[in-house]
Formats: sequence, structure tokens, C-alpha cells
Amino acid sequence: MGAVLSILIKTKTGRALVAALLLCALAAVAYHQIRQGAFIEAEQDALQGTVKAEQQRKQDDAYLQGLEDYRLCLEYFGDSGLRNMEECQQLRRVHKE
Repeated sequence: MGAVLSILIKTKTGRALVAALLLCALAAVAYHQIRQGAFIEAEQDALQGTVKAEQQRKQDDAYLQGLEDYRLCLEYFGDSGLRNMEECQQLRRVHKE
């Protein structure tokens, strides 16, 4: 292998070939680094989104746990129609008794 390299370095074409090979190797390393960096950045973004979703869920859970039965019923069924609203009123009466 050493003999081949010495022959390549002695000729103009050989030096150009070695330079081109080195340039390709450097380009491949740079491409790999850029791609790896993009992957890590995407992974971090996904993890941050997961953390934000978990924090929001905990806030929602704390809010819902603090509600009395009537308010909790309204929270869940408030937009679905009057029938459910009447059922929520029944919960209010049970809670007062």
C-alpha cells in the first residue's frame, strides 16, 4: 500500500486523485455531522413537546380535582345539551343534602 501511495503522490494525476478522495471523505464526514445534528435537534424538540403536554395534563388534572361534583359535571357535559345539564342539577341537590 505504501508503494501505491508513493507512486500516486509522485504523479500529478495521482495527487489530484488523492486530493479528490480526501475531499470526498471530508464531505462525507461533514454530511454525517450535519445529519446527526439535525436528528438530535428533532429529538430534543419532540422531548420538549412531550414535557409541555405532560405539564398541561397535570394542570388540567389539578383543576379538575379541585372541582365539586356539580362543576365537574358542567365541565364535561356543558356543551352537550340540556338533558345532561338537568342531570348535573340533580348532582347539585344530592351534594347539598
